[in-house]
Amino acid sequence: MHKSISYHTELIQSLKEPSEAAVYLEVVLEEGDPKMIKKAFSNVIEARRGFNFVSDDVYDNLARFDEKLKETGEIEFNLLRKLLESLGLKVGVMVRPS
Repeated sequence: MHKSISYHTELIQSLKEPSEAAVYLEVVLEEGDPKMIKKAFSNVIEARRGFNFVSDDVYDNLARFDEKLKETGEIEFNLLRKLLESLGLKVGVMVRPS
């Protein structure tokens, strides 16, 4: 009998690829659910070897981002930019389909 791989394990494996992490975060950010946004960033950090191995910069940026998200329910652009940059990603602009 084949052992099945959990969804979470498979997700974390896929998020090790920066382009996959970028698309994943893009979709979750577009949906706008604060709980899912926090979880998505946590998943990307886990894929990057986990909270114990990320720089203090990444952890601090996530903490500030999460605090602001909880306070207002909205994403502060500068905090989003800093968090993405600390994960080796950047903000982009796309044409919205009509």
